[in-house]
Amino acid sequence: MNILYCGDKPMQKGILLSSMSIIENVDEPLNIYILTVDYSERGINYKPVDKAFVKYLEAKLNKSDIRVNASLIDITRNFVEELPEANMQTRFTACCMLRLFADKTDVNERLLYLDTDVLCRKNFRDFYYQDMEGIEIAGVSDYYGRWLFGDGYINSGVMLMNMKLIRENGLLEKCREQCIRKEMFMPDQTAINTFATRVNLCGHRFNDQRRLHGNTVFQHFTTTFRVFPVIKTVSVKPWEIDKMHNVLGLHEYDELLDSYSREYEKYSAASRVPVFFSINEQYAPYLAVSLKSLAEHVAKDERYRIIVMCDNVKNITMIQLRNVIKYYENIDIEFVDIKKKMHEFSESFGQTVTDRRENRLYSGEFTLTIYFRLFIAELFPELDKAIYIDSDTVVNEDIAKLYSVDMGEAMFGAVRDTFAGNNAILSRYIENAVGIGRSEYVNSGVLLMNLDKIRKMHLADRFLKLMAEYHFDSIAPDQDYINAMCAKDIYFLDKEWNVMPNKGGEYMARPKLIHYNLFDKPWHYSEIPYEEYFWQYAAESGFYPMLLKQREQYGEGERKADHENLEKLLLRAENIADGDGVKFSDVVGSGFSEDI
Repeated sequence: MNILYCGDKPMQKGILLSSMSIIENVDEPLNIYILTVDYSERGINYKPVDKAFVKYLEAKLNKSDIRVNASLIDITRNFVEELPEANMQTRFTACCMLRLFADKTDVNERLLYLDTDVLCRKNFRDFYYQDMEGIEIAGVSDYYGRWLFGDGYINSGVMLMNMKLIRENGLLEKCREQCIRKEMFMPDQTAINTFATRVNLCGHRFNDQRRLHGNTVFQHFTTTFRVFPVIKTVSVKPWEIDKMHNVLGLHEYDELLDSYSREYEKYSAASRVPVFFSINEQYAPYLAVSLKSLAEHVAKDERYRIIVMCDNVKNITMIQLRNVIKYYENIDIEFVDIKKKMHEFSESFGQTVTDRRENRLYSGEFTLTIYFRLFIAELFPELDKAIYIDSDTVVNEDIAKLYSVDMGEAMFGAVRDTFAGNNAILSRYIENAVGIGRSEYVNSGVLLMNLDKIRKMHLADRFLKLMAEYHFDSIAPDQDYINAMCAKDIYFLDKEWNVMPNKGGEYMARPKLIHYNLFDKPWHYSEIPYEEYFWQYAAESGFYPMLLKQREQYGEGERKADHENLEKLLLRAENIADGDGVKFSDVVGSGFSEDI
């Protein structure tokens, strides 16, 4: 049997629930097709159904004795090419018109379309295998539409479609063309009723739109009217369990709804967008700002899991950080004693990653936190993909959009480090010491991570082996290891995802993520590019007075030290690039080696 659903991301609840009801009432294999669209224009924002959801759906449904194949079909290009201009702002959203693109599937026989608010109660073989010879569509009269247009006016929420005949006569093409030029109340349904001339009307039990009956096969939870005590519309969707009970007084599906609730909760927990930060006590105030900015841009229909990898962070500080996002119900935050977790993973970590000159930052400081990102894949084996962000950042876009980037088989997604690439000394260091082209060198402050592949390539073990054996002198330890080891496994992200406010660099009017790297910190200096974003969120971070005080007290001595440290950084880069010491380029080459 071929089943078709259509919709955007919010419809995932309905797709899961409806398909679970079907699997309980069939005894043969199913092919489930899901048409979706990614479209944001004119105040409309359709996010596509997640690939991960379809994968989860297929796995869930295949736990039964019925074989199920679920396919996601993104028809964004088709939708844009035949945009239903006249009906984009109608009450029945443009997403309803996706069913008119059913001919974009590979089905050339019968295809059963179901709205996502349709539940199945009984086996529907009689409906599915009815004689469709010379019939375009089999359906049921629209409960309210029949009063205005007669019994022949069908409801488009349950339709058995003869795809071969529909393609031959261009039925759906005609419907789409009408939706482009003519505004209609229920555009897809009206168009289908206008152009479908060979329709088989079936009994109401195959699309019960008003109320449940003893012989109901499909119940369709459409909007209904009530006249007592006043005339009003009632709209209850089957996944709105409280309304099913309290408004409709319906308990027929309680067992199904209980099972659905458990499954959706499992999926929601597994599908949270995982975002990692790494801090010590000193960097907690800046993380608070970054958290606030991230929280202000989350999508209501997404869930987020924030994991803060901590090195000697006080309990009171964790409470303060938790308070930053406590009113955002779709954000969970957890704090992990990462040093303890690291030693549990590898006894050699503490012996290898030590305070040596070559392991220090550009400022001359040594901090373990910069290395933690290299071990996320091993320490969190339940995750296949994640985002890592430095704490000296401001997020200016929904971070889920970064998470949804398809980076193919690459280990990392990252943005080119234009400051390093455009500096003559640092460019020579990149090419001579790291061993890659200056245009290939990325900044590790924002990483999209393919954790599954990172684990398969044993990146953490290979990093420890390299560091223990060679202790490469490096100006940006974690960053240089990633660039040297993984150069051929890096997907270059759009530069808006890691905008670095280096004076004299390119200015972006709408950066998606700002990274105050090196010495350009707005809590130290005034007139830093993009500082207005930092102070906007700092004001609501709980650390605002402290951050203002830091800038006020950052005096001439500190500024002089920053200048000297930058000069030392460049001198050190020059000495490493031109020196005789062992370099990444001598051992690693330009990419990941199985022999490392």
